[in-house]
Amino acid sequence: MIITIVNRRQACGVQLYLTIEQGVEEYFMTVRLKDWPEWRMTRHKGRFYRNSLILILLIVSIPGLITGIVMYQLVVGRMENEFNRMHQSQIENRARNVDDQLAYLEMNLSHWAFEPRFGNALRNLDFIYYFKETQEIVTTLYVLQGSHPLIQSVQLYLEEPEPILFDREYTELTDSSLPAAYQRYLTMGNHVYWTDWRPGSKKETNTGVAAYQDKGLNTDQEQSLIKDQEKSLNTAQRNPLVLVHKIPGESIHPFGALIVTLDNEKISSLLKTLTPYDDGVTFLMDERGRTLTSGDSGNNRPHAAFEQQLKEEMNLHKDSRSFLFRYENQTYSVSYGTLDRIDSAWTYVSAAPLDAVTSPVKLVSQIIVAASAGSLILGLLLSWFASRQIYSPVARMLHLLMPVRSDRDSDQETVGTKWDEFELLEQQWHELTSRSVSAHRQLQEQLPHLRNSFMLQLIQGHMYAYSEEDLHQRMSHLGFELEDKQFLLVQMYFTGYDQLQGRFGSQDKGLVTFAAVNIIQEVARAYFSQVSVMNFHNLSSAMLIIAPASESIKAQTLVWAEELVDVIARTLKLKVTLMVSRPVNALLELPGQLVEMEQAAAYRRVEEGSQILDLEDEQCFRNDEGASYPLGLEREIIQALRLVNLSEAEQALITFMSEITGAGRTEFQVHQMMMQLLGSVQHMMLQTGVTPYTLFGGSNMYEQLSAIREPAQMREWMVQDVFLPYIQEMHSRSQEPLKQVVERTMRYIEQHYASDVSLEICADIEQMTPYALSKAFKQVSGSNFIDYVTRIRMDAAKQLLRETTMRINDVAAAVGYQHSYFNRIFKKQEGITPSQYREQWF
Repeated sequence: MIITIVNRRQACGVQLYLTIEQGVEEYFMTVRLKDWPEWRMTRHKGRFYRNSLILILLIVSIPGLITGIVMYQLVVGRMENEFNRMHQSQIENRARNVDDQLAYLEMNLSHWAFEPRFGNALRNLDFIYYFKETQEIVTTLYVLQGSHPLIQSVQLYLEEPEPILFDREYTELTDSSLPAAYQRYLTMGNHVYWTDWRPGSKKETNTGVAAYQDKGLNTDQEQSLIKDQEKSLNTAQRNPLVLVHKIPGESIHPFGALIVTLDNEKISSLLKTLTPYDDGVTFLMDERGRTLTSGDSGNNRPHAAFEQQLKEEMNLHKDSRSFLFRYENQTYSVSYGTLDRIDSAWTYVSAAPLDAVTSPVKLVSQIIVAASAGSLILGLLLSWFASRQIYSPVARMLHLLMPVRSDRDSDQETVGTKWDEFELLEQQWHELTSRSVSAHRQLQEQLPHLRNSFMLQLIQGHMYAYSEEDLHQRMSHLGFELEDKQFLLVQMYFTGYDQLQGRFGSQDKGLVTFAAVNIIQEVARAYFSQVSVMNFHNLSSAMLIIAPASESIKAQTLVWAEELVDVIARTLKLKVTLMVSRPVNALLELPGQLVEMEQAAAYRRVEEGSQILDLEDEQCFRNDEGASYPLGLEREIIQALRLVNLSEAEQALITFMSEITGAGRTEFQVHQMMMQLLGSVQHMMLQTGVTPYTLFGGSNMYEQLSAIREPAQMREWMVQDVFLPYIQEMHSRSQEPLKQVVERTMRYIEQHYASDVSLEICADIEQMTPYALSKAFKQVSGSNFIDYVTRIRMDAAKQLLRETTMRINDVAAAVGYQHSYFNRIFKKQEGITPSQYREQWF
């Protein structure tokens, strides 16, 4: 017998399927060679491994040959397209990094350009006399230079009061050519702009002319300025990028400029990240197609011809950001995009050779083809050599497995005696027989769990695809006797769990249900020969009774139910609502019986005590008493909630629950009345301007209420999840006017803390008494009025101590304190004096 156990997770938990099939011969012929005696394997491993090697060569060589050919013919072309796509994606990500670096430089320079130290005060400052301010400017330029790794140098040029250049030191430009050269930074470009022109460079002369044309100069003036600049020009072919910000930053008539020169080597290293391989080409160009800088840090620019042809090719692919470019028998993947700078738009271009990716694949594919072809030839030779000896062990195997041998088997018998592996198979046959007995014993141990899992699936309708005969057969395999039997389904609900909170916690429902199921099994053994109890782990369970068709199973079940109710009440202190279905003769009718009992559970009476309900007895579900709705108590609850009185609403709810759970009331009736109460409460909320959907976070309150069975839990849910959120919302709304008053007072304090700010002044502004304002301020902000004023003044004082060189007396006056009192209150708040605070900070 082959036993297959498959684990599946269904809605009811982990389900176990058991499939029993015929085929003893196949089971026992599952041989594991590792269990064979080692001394016998050593004797014959030569022949065995030789045949295995032949098969392995044949199997491996053919797929390898096919793989190599496919890789060589198809994969290379597809890799080029895929690499081009990946190259585009990678370059866009890396280009964003370059753009972020340059944008950070622009933002950082703009921040410094608007600093007060670079303001109009520099226009008339005597830098020799005020040497400290001069030193601070030089120090600031050092700080700005070290603020970013791409910066090579930072200069400050001032046109007034006289041409001055701050570089690593203070320098007066006495040479007439230098002021004219640096003056160009003030006349070209916008307030903030990029350029690759530097004093002492011939490059970008045309750019300078264009800048002068923007300034409205005539041609003679332009030529004069250009000649003045060329006096100090050098012959360097590659100039670094320069970022210029005219100062003051807020002025439309600048008199100086902050000049940030970038490091060519680092810019080149940054651009190299746009090319995955070292032999690629990367460069930046401006809107007119001029190359600003490239990933090649040398001055010779060996890729100039390549760049020029690549630019021409880009003009042909303006609609595509990525294309393949052929240059000198080599294919490049080209990706380009735009970097929007503060005054212009730059274009980055990256060209990566595809041979760096495809050449290894071509080599590997060629090696695979060659190796696979060799293996195929070798396998064919070895297989031809060993083919004559293959049939003899096959004949011996047929001799062992088939009861009738053919003549050919007899002829090959002598040959077969040379092989002893099949003797080992005979030994394994007997060994596996003993193992099958052990497996059968383990199956018997797991059989109860398999039964429970199968029954859970059966009654919950998961076996609807099986026929009645299939179900009978499977249950017979599980040990049930179903010949001439009838089936009765019983469902049990355990109530009164809230009264056990002293013995069990809120998380112990599964444990209590497990104990109840064990009691059910013990009591059922004395009444029925075949039962199967199912645990739902939620204070409910079910039991299937299998009895002969001739017995009166219903009467016996009712007697058992009374005893079970008594035992559970004495043992677990729980009440039991027990429902008995009608007897059926088909297993496929059981899921319908379970659905009927779940629907009938709504008609159980909610008064204290256990109940036994027979689905065939209509008296159990008939309620002769009218289900009158306590409308007056509902009005009391609504009125208490309107008055935002939680205690009165809760007390009225207790009276309401006591009224609707009186004698004879069913669970269905209680649910309906609670639903009506919930609807009335939500209608009242809408009348008071509160939206229930928003208040409850979009939750379906009716669905939550319908899932609760115990009246005590219904009452607790109504108070905690319905009443309490509404009360809290109304309290928060009642405090909104006071909150606005306190917020206006806090803004007034923040604006006038340096003057005389008192509680009486703020109360007069808000037209309130000082006591009312003080109470509201404490209630809304959480702190006293004086403490808040003190904290605002201390924060302002600490800022002045940190960021200025004002005297302590001036700081005290600036925040609204006298000097002596300021020292005392500062030390009380911070633990140190103002002077000590300033020393520690610096």
